[in-house]
Amino acid sequence: MTQRILLLGYAPQTLEALRDELAELGIAASAMASTSPCDGTEFELGLYAPDTSPTERHRARERLDARTALIEAPASLAVSRAVSALDGAPAPGIDLDAYCTRIGYQGPREASFRTLAALQEHHPAAIAFENLDVLLGKTIDLTPEHLDAKLIDGQRGGYCFEHNKLFKRALEAFGFKVDGLIARVLWQAPAGSAPGLPTHMALRVWVNGTPWLVDVGFGGNMPTTPLDMTSSAPQSTPHGLYRIIPFGDGWRLQVRIDDRWHALYELSSTPQLDIDYELPNWYTATYPESHFRHHLTVALSTPEARYSLADRRLTVRTIDGQQTRTLLDADGLERALREAFGLAVSPDWRPLLERLAET
Repeated sequence: MTQRILLLGYAPQTLEALRDELAELGIAASAMASTSPCDGTEFELGLYAPDTSPTERHRARERLDARTALIEAPASLAVSRAVSALDGAPAPGIDLDAYCTRIGYQGPREASFRTLAALQEHHPAAIAFENLDVLLGKTIDLTPEHLDAKLIDGQRGGYCFEHNKLFKRALEAFGFKVDGLIARVLWQAPAGSAPGLPTHMALRVWVNGTPWLVDVGFGGNMPTTPLDMTSSAPQSTPHGLYRIIPFGDGWRLQVRIDDRWHALYELSSTPQLDIDYELPNWYTATYPESHFRHHLTVALSTPEARYSLADRRLTVRTIDGQQTRTLLDADGLERALREAFGLAVSPDWRPLLERLAET
């Protein structure tokens, strides 16, 4: 029996290409404009493009049976999502109870700005940014089950791809609409230097039609509150002033330090697929000249202070501007990782820590 799905919001040529590919799989696709409740067609699934209007989605919902799923799918994912949904394959989920326990969040589970801001404050205060696995030559696995085992159950941290992929799934479980984005890191790059590869993941979260930049994976300089992407004005956070300025086809995120604006990264406006992060993740973890291959970088941002570890130097910066720096020996490094950053220290880290203590 032929399975039928309803498509809406796709451009005519895109729609034609999707129909052809679905037909090869024995799936008949109809456009919303060509159907009516009176024609008797029953659909097993509805798919809509990300920019489909609420009015169109409401019309589609009325056209479909109450038990029929209506899901968002960019054109590049439409066919694979249709096949997964029709086969009954579940989307990668997350144990929201375990995640909320891990970050210490006990607030409402709703897709509101207040919830978004609270989650962005709690996550980087509980789950450290760290690159220990990269320094130890281990593979950085971005699959949901591995990220959950490491960052939630294993009392570990990770770098940007690990943090923001986990956070994206958590936000979606709360009901937020989230786009994964990619950025070129500019922080501490010499003036006039050639742009590097895009190797940083950030998130665009939509709340009541407004896009907010959310990033829990930029180490010791990440904003700990959502930033309004429709404004280029300075935006205050507990850890300083930030602004997002239009730059080319995307945006540039800047932070105010010592009365100057410093660039953190240049952000593309194009939403990324999960597969798009595999190559930059592999490059960042394995390229011989990658910073993370040579230097320990650990960070935690609480409402009161930022804690950062650069090789053996521990820096604590409080929100009132006070700063302390301490050079640590191997025992001190192990103690800081456990006590200041909340990591489950493994015995096989000891040779690395002893080597760092000698630098």
